[in-house]
Amino acid sequence: MALLSPLAHVLILFALVRAPVSTVAPARELSILVGTLMGTTVLAEGDGARRFTASAAIVAGVVALTLG
Repeated sequence: MALLSPLAHVLILFALVRAPVSTVAPARELSILVGTLMGTTVLAEGDGARRFTASAAIVAGVVALTLG
C-alpha cells in the first residue's frame, strides 16, 4: 500500500500535464465509486441503492464537466 499512494500522485501529475485541469480534477472524484462498491459489497453497509444513486449523480457530473 505504501507504494501505491505515491504512484497515484505521480499518475495524477502525469494526467495534469497531458489534459486540462478541468477534466482531471473531477475525474479524481470517481474514487467515490470504488468506496461505494467496497462499502456495499465487502463491508455490507446498508442503503446501497441510495449510495449508488448518489454515485451515479457524481459520474453524470464528471461527464458533464468533461464534455462541457
